[in-house]
Amino acid sequence: MERGLRLHTQPKHKNLYSWAINEIDEQGRKIGEDQIPWAWSLYFVATSCSLGDSIDLKTKYASQDRELEIPEIAEDQRIAVTLRPQGEDSLRGTQFSMFGTDRAIKSFQLDIRQLTDPAAQESCSAWGCVSYTSEIDFRNETVDDCVVFYLRVKPETFARYAAKVSAGSVDEVGFRVGGVTGFYSEWSPSISTRRVKVLTRGDEHKVELPRGVDFDPPRLGYVGDAALHINRRLEFAKRAPRSEADEETVSTVRVTPETQAVAAKPELQTLKVLKSMRRAAWVVVCLLALIFIATLSRR
Repeated sequence: MERGLRLHTQPKHKNLYSWAINEIDEQGRKIGEDQIPWAWSLYFVATSCSLGDSIDLKTKYASQDRELEIPEIAEDQRIAVTLRPQGEDSLRGTQFSMFGTDRAIKSFQLDIRQLTDPAAQESCSAWGCVSYTSEIDFRNETVDDCVVFYLRVKPETFARYAAKVSAGSVDEVGFRVGGVTGFYSEWSPSISTRRVKVLTRGDEHKVELPRGVDFDPPRLGYVGDAALHINRRLEFAKRAPRSEADEETVSTVRVTPETQAVAAKPELQTLKVLKSMRRAAWVVVCLLALIFIATLSRR
């Protein structure tokens, strides 16, 4: 954390909002603009997706005879999706950061599981954590700022999603959330924003309150609306454009009424020659017949 947080109940534009959260420096001076809850939609796209299938066996010893008890078996399936803000590298993209820092949040996850109670209502919630460093086995390990969305769906819906992921029938995944408690931004008449501040439930996000005010500002947890799109996209090959040489070849063999007439002239001449030859043959036959008759009459 680089700055502290303070609740402001007398904002300059009180006709637009009644309270806001301010980031403050060590001297208590305000840094940046008022931050108020952001209720509009925010969009994410997936960079990876995996299907996990696990089983957990927990066996305990009985207290008296030290015999093994029947193990507790817990099976679980989950779809883990790594997200990034849509268009984060563009001028209109949205950058997320934790309150009290200017670090861009790089870790966004979507955890999809099936409801244990099929009669329960499908839901979505959010959780987040400010970066921290801890010592594990004499090694310092740092966890980055992160935001995780938890989507709980009915068993038949989860089975459909899992089948798509398992078969590799997923080309793109889009995720939209709206009305997320704990998401803040500057006031704007627009329905889009370039900067979102995140307020977690952790102790590091303690908000200084004015004297006599007992109020806990909304923190990460509830998601008003969410939409998941798992798409399969096919690209069809386009016909290659014809070159000028191909066009010239096609034009030379193209049949038109004029070329048909020109092609028909030799055929007509051939028919005329055949008819003339047939007449000449008949004349020769007739002459031969007359000669034969004359010869017979002389005898």
